[in-house]
Amino acid sequence: MIPQEVKSLFDGSQVCWMATADASGAPNVAPMRNVWWSGERNLVIGDMFMKATATNVQSTGQVCLAAYDPETGRSWKMTGTATYETEGPNYDMAQAELQKKKPDKRFKGVVVFTVHAVYDQAPGQNAGNLVVKL
Repeated sequence: MIPQEVKSLFDGSQVCWMATADASGAPNVAPMRNVWWSGERNLVIGDMFMKATATNVQSTGQVCLAAYDPETGRSWKMTGTATYETEGPNYDMAQAELQKKKPDKRFKGVVVFTVHAVYDQAPGQNAGNLVVKL
């Protein structure tokens, strides 16, 4: 089970960073702001401007998310797999959340990220340690 402290850092309008790689292994990292949990281990990430990120998710499905809380100094990394969706319940949920803040905007699609592992990234003795493997 993913700790609540981790889940709360990757939710709503908190900025996190999503890393992907293309089929040749070339990395890409981009900030993400529209992120919501869907169930215990899936995050739905809205796509308004993705280019390389969306292409890489569709190509390899390998994703890593990282976030840092400057107030507490806590930082987490999650690794897993992802799919890209342009319709269905995950898209509808993200679109409904977006409409609450920006009724004139629409997502092109959503990345549905399934968490496989969570790592502690805060400075100190536990940095890099596996917290949860799912």
